[in-house]
Amino acid sequence: MKITQHLSERKFLYFAFFWSIFIGYICLITIKKTPTLVSIPFKDKIAHFSFYFILFYLWKKALNVKEIKSQLKIVLMAVLYGIIIEVLQGIFTSDRHADIFDALANTLGAVSAFVFLRFVNK
Repeated sequence: MKITQHLSERKFLYFAFFWSIFIGYICLITIKKTPTLVSIPFKDKIAHFSFYFILFYLWKKALNVKEIKSQLKIVLMAVLYGIIIEVLQGIFTSDRHADIFDALANTLGAVSAFVFLRFVNK
C-alpha cells in the first residue's frame, strides 16, 4: 500500500514540475496573433488564474501538505513565481510586457485554490 501511495505522490511531483515549466515556457514564448472564432473578454486573465489555480493544486498534492502554514508557503511561492515570470516577460521578450494585472490574476488563482481546497476538504 505504501508503494502505491509513494508512486502516486511522485506522479504529482512530476505533474507539478512539468506544469511549472509549462507556465514559464508559455508565458515567455512569442505567440503570433491568430484569428479567434470566439471573443472571450479577459481570456488572458482567465488563463493566468487557471494556470496558478492548477499550479497550487499540483504542488499541494505533490508535497502532500495538510498544514495551513505549509499551504500558505506554496501560495507564496506560486505568487513569487508569477511575479518573476512577469518581470522576465518585460526583460527578455520583445512582443510581451510585464503586466501587474497578470500578476494579480496569478495571485488570485493560487489564493482561490487554497481557499477552495480548504472548504472542499472539510
